[in-house]
Amino acid sequence: MGYELNIQRDEENGLITKEEWITYINSDPEFERIEEFSASLGNDDIITVPTPNGGLWITNKGEVPFTFYEKLGWISVKNPEHWMIEKMISIANNLNAEVLGEEGEKYDEEYLKDPFGNPFKNDDLNTEKKWWQFWK
Repeated sequence: MGYELNIQRDEENGLITKEEWITYINSDPEFERIEEFSASLGNDDIITVPTPNGGLWITNKGEVPFTFYEKLGWISVKNPEHWMIEKMISIANNLNAEVLGEEGEKYDEEYLKDPFGNPFKNDDLNTEKKWWQFWK
């Protein structure tokens, strides 16, 4: 369980290809290719998850697995923290793509300026009266 963000393109720009993803991994010195990712669960228990064509981002804050879904042309990260989202946006910009949440919300440079803002913000909906101000 958890929330997943995806680096993806809209239909007009086509899917991210496996070749593009691997080229990106090879060009970024903080990344290495992986086919599976293992993590400790504590008490000497380890879980290993297959991640075909995956990438592992190695930073001083930790290791972050990026999963590539070839059929969808998506690169995904589960439960990303703010610093991970920053990297995802950087990768998306490099691949002419965007970062979207499971509910379709967009994460971009505007999000980085105000991460606690409304990712579903629609400028067309701005009105003087807020929905909860029923007395006005």
